[in-house]
Amino acid sequence: MDSTITPMLTISHQYGSGGSLIARDLGQRLSWPVWDKEIVHRIATEYAVAEEYVEEKDERVDSFIERVARILSTSGFEAAYNVPPPLWLSDTQLAHMTSTIIKEITEEGKVIIVGRGGNHVLAGRPKTLHVFVFAAHEARVQRVMAVERLAHSAAERRIAGMDKLRADYVHTFYHADWRDPTRYHLVVDSAVWGESGTADLIAGALEHMS
Repeated sequence: MDSTITPMLTISHQYGSGGSLIARDLGQRLSWPVWDKEIVHRIATEYAVAEEYVEEKDERVDSFIERVARILSTSGFEAAYNVPPPLWLSDTQLAHMTSTIIKEITEEGKVIIVGRGGNHVLAGRPKTLHVFVFAAHEARVQRVMAVERLAHSAAERRIAGMDKLRADYVHTFYHADWRDPTRYHLVVDSAVWGESGTADLIAGALEHMS
């Protein structure tokens, strides 16, 4: 293996499992940049698109109704965000932009990519640890209720919706099951290990990989 290749980490996670916070914890421990919503900001900056617009479409696939609305609409949502031409980014265009940005980030090495199919984009890169963080359904519900101050039923709907968006995104662009354990090197239950314990496990796995 080329000794000049620097290690990297991708973290995919179920909504409500604490994956983003675990990534931030690891970023502080390792002094590695974390690319999560930062990817949205970079896409908006590099491609001169309103950040709110990219955020709205991040990690999702347009529904049939949205595609029809995009074809028929001449104002409305896109005008509200003052998006420069082209007024609409297709899901395919945004996925390509995201993949391109991730590959550019890869050149820097020693970074953490959160979600957005990072484990698929970097599947062939050596010394790259791919992690999936999950938790039992009720543990996720309780976390979302506490963090977002939602009722139990609303938290369940939020989790179900986010799971579907992420599953559809990976299935559409990478023809894979988002939760397939064979797509990852390490799968961790954050409800069992806690955020700090999960970060410990991932840090230990990185040491062995590097």
